[in-house]
Amino acid sequence: MDTSGETITGGRLVTRELAEWVAGLTFEDLPQPAIEEAGRVLADYLGESLFVGATKPWGQSIAAFCAAQGGGQPEATIIASGKKTLASRAALANGTMALGFEYADFNGFGRPYPFAVTAPLALAEARQLSGKELVLSIVIGYEVIGRLTRATLGPTPSPFYVPALYGTFGAAAGAARLLGLSPLFTNYAIGLAAAFTGGTFQGHEEGAWQRSLNGGMASERGVTAAELAETGFRATELGLEGIQGFCNMYCAGRMDVAVLLDNLGESFEITRRWAKAYPMNLTLHAPVEALLKIMREHNLTHTDIEQIDAAWQKVEPFLAKHKVSTVVSAQASLPFALSVAAVRGRITIDEFTEETVGDPIIQGMIPKTTVHQDTELYGRVTFSMPGRVTVRTKDGREYTDEVLYPKGNPSNPMTEDEFRGKFMNMASRVLGEKQSDHLYDQARGLERIGNVSDLATLFSPT
Repeated sequence: MDTSGETITGGRLVTRELAEWVAGLTFEDLPQPAIEEAGRVLADYLGESLFVGATKPWGQSIAAFCAAQGGGQPEATIIASGKKTLASRAALANGTMALGFEYADFNGFGRPYPFAVTAPLALAEARQLSGKELVLSIVIGYEVIGRLTRATLGPTPSPFYVPALYGTFGAAAGAARLLGLSPLFTNYAIGLAAAFTGGTFQGHEEGAWQRSLNGGMASERGVTAAELAETGFRATELGLEGIQGFCNMYCAGRMDVAVLLDNLGESFEITRRWAKAYPMNLTLHAPVEALLKIMREHNLTHTDIEQIDAAWQKVEPFLAKHKVSTVVSAQASLPFALSVAAVRGRITIDEFTEETVGDPIIQGMIPKTTVHQDTELYGRVTFSMPGRVTVRTKDGREYTDEVLYPKGNPSNPMTEDEFRGKFMNMASRVLGEKQSDHLYDQARGLERIGNVSDLATLFSPT
């Protein structure tokens, strides 16, 4: 049919082309770095999900809800609790956990792993599929999220919560490939994702649990889109490019077809991910690293400090706020991050608790911090969020240091020991050392797993 008047692409069927690539990609097409990174992604995902699911009230609450509201269908495991429920409900629970403590990775625009892992993982367990099939689906999820975001996101901030917006597509595409859907039915799954997607920032503003629910909602929608398409439910075929489709409705008609479709399969988005070393907004990492370096090299404590001045690439009120009263707001406040780092001398999951937020010593440090923009600093890096810190002491000394590529950035990756340590710090609190160690090794060798349902037996204490 002639679709030139019905699309923003002059009739080019970009949703169909993307669906054909998704449906046609095989495990054998993947380079070894992409395969290995999928295992690292799963380990990253499981560490955060275990920690949130077992120790945080929002993780426990969503787990209880999804266990009770799954229709009594024991298809997939809710992480940390070990209870089984409907695959889509498991995705709702696990995706919420995976976006639950500011550890989700970064691809330049969003937080891929809560979305690219959750939906395929639930379905792989439910259908008793292999680790190779799950690896392929995870890689596809990263590719769709990364390419679609770059192809359509504009220069001004989106009013929607971007990770959930694009994560719905990644979840649906990965789930569709896992189910082995045809190009047409994969097209339907992507079209349904366009209808299902959404998400807001209001949970961040209020410090509400809804902030993490964005990960679960998008993942649940991805499972539903793929399973509904599997039945042959007829969905839109112009989900991205249609005149009433995603790009017009959410992105002011932006669609760079070349960015979305050119050279698919020649390189993979997953190999360029930024794995977080610290559980806080990524823009805060470099300034905090610079501060900790100064304090370590000059043997300073917080009692020595008169002022901390931080320069970074962009000052946004949301990230520069001095008034912090919740853990969610603390994880997105540079003044708080600098203050807690100065007092505690480190940044781990234990530095973001209700107790630290209310600590009068930490709160007393916050007024001693100032932040300002330095565009020259940002111009010196590629795919990074740099920072420079100047510390002035009470006895008149002044020290300055900068970090251009903080730990975890692709240009300064975590070592294997550091990455494993991050996982173990979270998982061992839930599973103990021995089981956590085993789960980590299994996740890192995901392509060798014969049946994902066997792996799922390690997702809760045994």
